[in-house]
Amino acid sequence: MGTEKRDRQKAGRLARAEAELIAARKDKRRRSIIRAVVAVAAVVGLMFLWSTVFGGDDDEGGTETADDTSSDTSPTTTEPAYSNPELAEEVLGREAPDPEPPPEDTAADALETETLIEGEGDGAAAGDTIVVHYIGKTPDGNVFDQSWERGEPLPVPLGIGQVIPGWDQGLDGVRIGERRRLVIGSDLAYGEQGSSDGGIPPNSPLAFEVDVVDIQPGEAPPTPDTTGTDVTAPAAETTLPAG
Repeated sequence: MGTEKRDRQKAGRLARAEAELIAARKDKRRRSIIRAVVAVAAVVGLMFLWSTVFGGDDDEGGTETADDTSSDTSPTTTEPAYSNPELAEEVLGREAPDPEPPPEDTAADALETETLIEGEGDGAAAGDTIVVHYIGKTPDGNVFDQSWERGEPLPVPLGIGQVIPGWDQGLDGVRIGERRRLVIGSDLAYGEQGSSDGGIPPNSPLAFEVDVVDIQPGEAPPTPDTTGTDVTAPAAETTLPAG
């Protein structure tokens, strides 16, 4: 009887020892898994922190560089320096007029001027450059040229023979903001030759309406010394820009 009891006790102790050993192995395996998970989490966290701190700076730097580059390469435009910017803006904002054609029987040497809109300031004189919008018609109503369609006004040196005589003479004294109508006979326009490129027939009178955007003062052309000389000379061949 005593031997059987001792055997059962021994068997019980062995079973408990085996159970404890198995539990210890499971616990060790669980701790190893936990340590592995923690290590992986730590690595992922460090990688995220690195990308946030250093990667963010790179992105910001790249953005700033892109912004700087775009600002450096942005196109710049230079607005014309008008002597009266507010009035020039008002004139530039006008729509193109529709002038009456010149009468077909306009005298060849005729020059008629009419102020349709009053201007301001001093009048233009020979040597000044006037900046103008204009539209021109022949007797049949054909618009042979205009600046409004091109979208920018025309600078015109006044009184020095670079435009037709009807302009040199007919625009003398215009003021900024003025709209002036001109009816010009053929002798003061394109004469007998006309302008085939511009659609102007020979011996054709012309009608213009001209808006003055600005006047840029210049030097008056020198007066020639006519003492003992023959001042009779043919007029310079002058034309307006083609439309």
